[in-house]
Amino acid sequence: MKVFLICLIAVILVAGLYVWVHRILINRATIMLRNRAQQTTDQAVNQCLQDDLGWDRTLQSELVADVWGKGVLAFEYHFPVADLADLTKERLEQKLNDYARGHQLPEAGESFVVTDWWQYEHVQHIDVAYLLNEATREYVADLKKIDH
Repeated sequence: MKVFLICLIAVILVAGLYVWVHRILINRATIMLRNRAQQTTDQAVNQCLQDDLGWDRTLQSELVADVWGKGVLAFEYHFPVADLADLTKERLEQKLNDYARGHQLPEAGESFVVTDWWQYEHVQHIDVAYLLNEATREYVADLKKIDH
């Protein structure tokens, strides 16, 4: 009976350790993917805005809320409305996808989607999704369903 109890406790500990290590590795991989995608998206957005608006500023994105789920590669940018000129949501999205084709990014063609475009207190907010994984594609599809 004692041996059985010891074996049962050992199995429970090993299973718990396995789940813990697996979760750490998955979270680490997700964070690495998100950081790489954020750098790529930042480069694309900055290049497109510099080409279109002729400014020498560099924007840093913020992750769109984790409410949408882990692995969603959507990033928010904001800057003063006065700097916007004639740039539109559609024009920026086209330029981002031209950038993706020119730099041979995965999913070239439609790599980026501008998911939100709004102003608040003279600040322009732009959300850009990088369609690198299924979670982000589902996020964009859900947003399109909400818009309709």
